[in-house]
Amino acid sequence: MSQDLESQLRAALRPIAPSATLEKKLIACVTDDPLHAQPKANRIGWAGSRSRIRRLAIAAAACLLTAVGLHNGMQLRRERATGLEARRQVVEALRVTRQKLNLAYEIVKSQSGSYADDNPGA
Repeated sequence: MSQDLESQLRAALRPIAPSATLEKKLIACVTDDPLHAQPKANRIGWAGSRSRIRRLAIAAAACLLTAVGLHNGMQLRRERATGLEARRQVVEALRVTRQKLNLAYEIVKSQSGSYADDNPGA
């Protein structure tokens, strides 16, 4: 049975010589198609340039994101430095104010003590 099937397959799939018209039709189809009319290297080069363009776009996007991140980091550092300088100035102003208030308190205290000494009934 398998030999019978094999002989039927060989008969059905025997090689046939192509006709001259088939060859002409194939050549006409291949030369009319612009994709096939180009040399194979050009087709690969175009696909390669697409890939290259995609890689360049990804690299440009990565550079842009890095630049934005660095800019934001530098901006935060500047704001922090400005805030720390403002804090230092406020602390210094409070220290000077405390000194002046202590001095004023001592003066008032010393004057009220001398006033009480001068006026015992007050």
